[in-house]
Amino acid sequence: MDKKKDLASTFLETYYLLRRYNMLWYGKNFGGLDPRQGQGRILMALQRMRSATQRELGLILDIRPQSLGELLQKLESNGYIQRRRSEIDRRTLIVELTAKGELFQLRKPDYSELFIYLTAEEKRILKQSLEKISEQLEEMFKKENDDEFY
Repeated sequence: MDKKKDLASTFLETYYLLRRYNMLWYGKNFGGLDPRQGQGRILMALQRMRSATQRELGLILDIRPQSLGELLQKLESNGYIQRRRSEIDRRTLIVELTAKGELFQLRKPDYSELFIYLTAEEKRILKQSLEKISEQLEEMFKKENDDEFY
């Protein structure tokens, strides 16, 4: 078997297992809300913004108004956010995190448990290798997209 393909396959398998680990952790702790998707993305955006209008959220996250409304309804019914009318313009809905929504951002998986079987030297080598891969990917994106991702 080709070593490059074997390494790539191993790397991709590890990536998919990490995604499953995240989904399992967020599933146990937050009913499956992932900070990179759907409702989780909204909560993460609100953490940075503190509060926003429903329209601002839709523009920032590039979510259609109807889809955003459905996601916000779910978050509100589960106690993660609250919506209220603006005192300035009664047509505008302001979205804010509740205490439960703030807790979502504060808790993250403890990835250190994934590395307990590695020696200090193996951890150092893995870290260096991942940093090299990340630097290479960043350079590729810069050359290919003229800072589109930055």
